[in-house]
Amino acid sequence: MGRSRSKWYWALVLAIACGPTSPPTTTPARPATPVASAPARPTALADAAPAAVVPPEPTARYGSGDIETSCNGIDDNGDGVTDLLLPVAPNRCDTHLPGACGHGFAACEDGKLVCLAPPPMPEVANGIDDDCNGVVDDVAQRKTRARVLVAAPRYAWKDAGPDLATVTATLAQAGIPFDEQAASTDWRETLHGLDNYAAVVVPGYLIGEVVAPDIKAMLETFAENGGVVVVWKPIGKDDERAAWQLTGLRSTTRHHDVAEIRFTGTAPITASIDSPEERRLAINSHAAPDGVEVWVLDPDPAASTETVAEAYVNGAPAGPAITRRRIGKGSIYALGHDLSTYDAARCYVNCFEPSGDVLRLVLEGALREGAGGHVVLKHTVPSEASSVLVLTHDIDAPDSQGSGDWGEPGALQAARVEHARGFRATFNITTDYIAGYFNPSVLTELCSLGMCPLGAHSVQHGMNFGTLPYGTCSEDRKTYGKTPTLCGEIHVSSELVRRAIGTAPRAWRAPYLAINPRLFEGLAHEHFEFDSGFGVGDLPWNLPIDLAAVGFHQDRFHHVPILELPISCEDGIDEVDHGKHERIELQASNHAKFVALWRYILVQNARNRAFTMLLMHPSRGRDQPHDNVGVKIRALTEFLDDAAMEDVTVRSFEDIGDFWRARLATGLDASYDAGTYTGTITADKVAAPAGFTLEFGDAIKTFTCEHCGTTRIHGNRVVIVGAIPPHTAAAFVARTR
Repeated sequence: MGRSRSKWYWALVLAIACGPTSPPTTTPARPATPVASAPARPTALADAAPAAVVPPEPTARYGSGDIETSCNGIDDNGDGVTDLLLPVAPNRCDTHLPGACGHGFAACEDGKLVCLAPPPMPEVANGIDDDCNGVVDDVAQRKTRARVLVAAPRYAWKDAGPDLATVTATLAQAGIPFDEQAASTDWRETLHGLDNYAAVVVPGYLIGEVVAPDIKAMLETFAENGGVVVVWKPIGKDDERAAWQLTGLRSTTRHHDVAEIRFTGTAPITASIDSPEERRLAINSHAAPDGVEVWVLDPDPAASTETVAEAYVNGAPAGPAITRRRIGKGSIYALGHDLSTYDAARCYVNCFEPSGDVLRLVLEGALREGAGGHVVLKHTVPSEASSVLVLTHDIDAPDSQGSGDWGEPGALQAARVEHARGFRATFNITTDYIAGYFNPSVLTELCSLGMCPLGAHSVQHGMNFGTLPYGTCSEDRKTYGKTPTLCGEIHVSSELVRRAIGTAPRAWRAPYLAINPRLFEGLAHEHFEFDSGFGVGDLPWNLPIDLAAVGFHQDRFHHVPILELPISCEDGIDEVDHGKHERIELQASNHAKFVALWRYILVQNARNRAFTMLLMHPSRGRDQPHDNVGVKIRALTEFLDDAAMEDVTVRSFEDIGDFWRARLATGLDASYDAGTYTGTITADKVAAPAGFTLEFGDAIKTFTCEHCGTTRIHGNRVVIVGAIPPHTAAAFVARTR
């Protein structure tokens, strides 16, 4: 897990005057492009024939001079970014292998051009040769229930509770149907029901003494019949080797000095590990006794165990970190790292940082393998699009709320750009009546442009927000100001927004992204539902995180019922020059670089069905001329025009947050048999959200569901247009092409 920013960082950030915000969002019309089965994701093809990169083919959007296609250390297209290859048409490449394995996208690794293409995956009906055997849609007869079982020995519920919580929260985030063994029970009884599942995950750590012969036999038989078992951190002794034997290992060694984990194999769980950033996970920034734990695995040659990912120490391989034991028709994987704890970060914002998402991608790959490709997931997006762009603006400077040489308030300039495109953004308002620039009329104008509800962003935007005392939570405008408190900043700003527009804010962002130790306690007290106060470098996930459910940072989150979505794109970059950190604002000289980085992040997140959150301040920024407001608005305009051409829907934080909560509460269970899926969508206490979308392993020809209302089929995705009422179990039947 990324740690919170160090003191020097906040000292720097707190010295920076932030700029304004921008308006709301809706959904752009998406072209109906065919969707393959579960998006097959490339991994590098070791020792394959030289990858031939297809020459650039100009399109309506990407001309040959607009996209970098080589790894030469030169900024070929002059956008300020070097050797950052977009996974788009000009960078398609050929591996000379059959089927889906033959085509991928070029990328740069260690200054070399590589072709990242999918590994063989179970064949499904989608018009693609998924298993790369030269035959299209030769789908094997199979009957499966596409569901995961989370099981663990009794001790794990106490000793590794946070690890188990993170795994189950990640399964829910991915939309994977799963069951969890009752806490503090013995796993033997649970494992007797393995025929009802396609995959079993054993989080935390597994010690050899609890893997009794019958336990080992049940898991091995399950894998032999085609199931997948994923075991975290198998540990043993010379006289307690059962956990090693189950996973095909001879031994394991604990490390706290692993700097990176690099994916090198082509096992099915790596199908979505298809970018340079995913293939190299930064674990520890430096070796330390309390560094992040990685167990290096020693494969047993007699078990034909293969390496999936390698641990690196001091730039050199130290041994496998993830392995696969093939057994019968299935697999048993061993993970030496939990894929959710990271002490190192590549950057803070304005980079593609998928580290936390890799756990989700691996779990999806395990289910797809165990179900023979015939999965049904709750799609992450409320439509057939692959991804969501969440637009947010922080309105925290005079030129964002007032008029001047820059024209009308920057907030309204941004809102008009978004309103013209049918988008709604979340505007987080600083209500600084003490400094005197709070302008309630701007808030009402934002509402007239369709941008309400609005979010809150404190009263005074104070440099000391991270250290404020909690307060009494009885603060009000009349008495507040001279001695700021955390409760006062939250409550008074919320109350002023409510007075201006008639609706209390539900979304919050702290000034300077400073995380006060009691922030989430204060937000829960004031009934906030959504927060976005982390950069993706500190909280490396790109989908909403249910803070009540995850196993990490609970000393800070306190299991509050709040959804968190980290910021991936911003209008500032923290750069280091001779050891000195400085915020570089988006401005005329670098605006092309910002837009290029945002576009790369957007495209890569879309490939993972993940979200991209943009934070833009519609103000000039630190030490910039008045006309820099216009530069930022131009960059926003260019980026939104890019997004409209991608497989992306644009939403506000509140809109996507409401969808996400209802999605988490909606049940799903499904089975596959001979080209037909049967299943049930369960709306219990709350309605299943409008736009609830199912993602199937196969392309779907027909879909029937009496209680689902209007539906749309889009390749392997089925969109349920309206809400399914509470207390409804909607049975469905889907047939493949």
